[in-house]
Amino acid sequence: MVKAVPETLPVKLPIQPINPTLYKQAIAQGKQTLAEQKSKAAAARVIFQMLPDESRDVILQAFIDGASVTPKGSPTYFYNISRKLKRLKTKG
Repeated sequence: MVKAVPETLPVKLPIQPINPTLYKQAIAQGKQTLAEQKSKAAAARVIFQMLPDESRDVILQAFIDGASVTPKGSPTYFYNISRKLKRLKTKG
């Protein structure tokens, strides 16, 4: 009898921002924007603009922590914001 070997899930390494201080500031600013404007999109835009040099995964985690976006919703916010900013850069 052959015994099935359970598949192991890949170990996910913790996300490490390039600039942890700026990351914390972006999360704080996102929370403040969310409280003032009651808009997750506005908070996510603030976070995105404050973390231009960070990886996609770091920005997605910042959206989750600072804009109260769900883990499944954060890639959508990332895509929409990055697409909008690229369009604005090509126009202006």
